[in-house]
Amino acid sequence: MHILRKLFWAGMGLSTMLLLGGCGQSGVQQPGKAQALRYEYSTSVSITDADTQAAVEQRYGATAVVWRPDAGFAVLGLHHKPQGGSLQAQDLNGAALTYANNQNVFGASGTSSAWSGKAVQFDSAGRARVWSGGRAYVWSGGRARVWSGGRGTVGGIPENSATWSQIGLPAAWAAAPNLGEGVTVAVIDTGIDLQHEMFQGALVSPKDQWDFFNNDAVPQEEGDFPNEGFGHGTNVASIVLQIAPHAKIMPLRVLAPDGSGDETMVAQAINFAVNHGARVINLSLGSITKSDTIQKMIKYAADKGVSVIASSGNTGDERVTYPARDATDDYSMGVGSVTPTDRKSDFSTYSDKIGVMAPGEMVWGPVPGNLFSYWSGTSMAAPMVAGSIALALGQTLKAGITPRALTGLVIKTSCNITTLNLSYGNKVNRRLDVGSFIRATTQP
Repeated sequence: MHILRKLFWAGMGLSTMLLLGGCGQSGVQQPGKAQALRYEYSTSVSITDADTQAAVEQRYGATAVVWRPDAGFAVLGLHHKPQGGSLQAQDLNGAALTYANNQNVFGASGTSSAWSGKAVQFDSAGRARVWSGGRAYVWSGGRARVWSGGRGTVGGIPENSATWSQIGLPAAWAAAPNLGEGVTVAVIDTGIDLQHEMFQGALVSPKDQWDFFNNDAVPQEEGDFPNEGFGHGTNVASIVLQIAPHAKIMPLRVLAPDGSGDETMVAQAINFAVNHGARVINLSLGSITKSDTIQKMIKYAADKGVSVIASSGNTGDERVTYPARDATDDYSMGVGSVTPTDRKSDFSTYSDKIGVMAPGEMVWGPVPGNLFSYWSGTSMAAPMVAGSIALALGQTLKAGITPRALTGLVIKTSCNITTLNLSYGNKVNRRLDVGSFIRATTQP
């Protein structure tokens, strides 16, 4: 049962979503050098320009990990239950306030977490089968291949050629010759392998990177392949670059090597991404527990003109995870996975809450250690959409088209796959067509 629960969360995490403490910049408490604090509970409260951070922290006996008077709220982390042991209190404006469990609470706890893989078996060829927002296969021993693409080579990895043809990427590259130049995409995940050849010259400056788990400026993947989350962020970030090779990646680490983290860390990472110039945020993580805090952070990002793309989950049913489930198609979108023949992937969730599907099976990319492998899951489908939006933002948009409209236009220009998925009751109906999207949204 414990393993089933782990698989249920695979590659999604957010809502009671877990990730640790540390604070951002410009509007948040500045991260220090000590290991990040972890909070037992989290909540968000209303604030105004007249409020001070010290006064609010004293009122609630909490630490403000995100402080946004400009947006009317703060995110708080607490080490203990509120006075009297109740999880209910009043906001500063008198509204009812709910404190949520914040730390990693897996399995029997029933609260949300962020998982992105667990090695479960090895075959005779030395191939490890790993869950990561669905399934993944990590090559080991002599089967591992050194990366040989490079960000300057459009499409970089020939093993993905069929996948890129499926979504019309060659046509998109022809119509978007800037290839995402000048656009920063924040990848909020397990970190990345900062030394991998693929990412050399493709990352934002060190001052615009952060590891919220270790509370330092080095968001490096940690662990090894037996760790559930090891390599997840590296693959996700690579997919963004394979779609938009000249975009910049902002790596923000919020997940432990086992793929888990705290809600406060995700909130801080979103805040950091917006404050440090990201135009797109990829969240290949989710939870079945809704988080008002994360929704406030996504709305804050949207109000600042930042698109937020989230994976839909990998239980194979209609239980789309948050925040994908609450995506509005106005700067935010949930993404599910389809097979190479546009059928719903067995592992992918499905619902009319999902914006589009994208290929999420056997997507090749870098593996920590300068190696090369493939992963599967809705975690891999989401960055295809994030990269597509980066492609559009790297070009001059057509008259009348604004960045706010791009997520909706991803859906409008997508390929209709309803007839291939009739058994899902018209809840699997659109697949990303980045070629049509770019042609419809950008100047020739």
